[in-house]
Amino acid sequence: MRRCPYLEELVKERQLMLRVYKFDCHVDHRSKRKYALSDSPPICVRNFEDCPLYQAEKGREDRTITRYTD
Repeated sequence: MRRCPYLEELVKERQLMLRVYKFDCHVDHRSKRKYALSDSPPICVRNFEDCPLYQAEKGREDRTITRYTD
């Protein structure tokens, strides 16, 4: 399974009937939690190309790389 390159840590816990996903995003430097009844990981693991934080950081890096290669 592919994960977001900016995902620093992912922890999955169970609390009663809930699954709690704790994850750290390198882009916004924040720790986040996602609660789910079924096995539904955060967007960082499922489809990180759709994440707005990933898109913004990837675009910024691509512009920086393009500036140096021109």
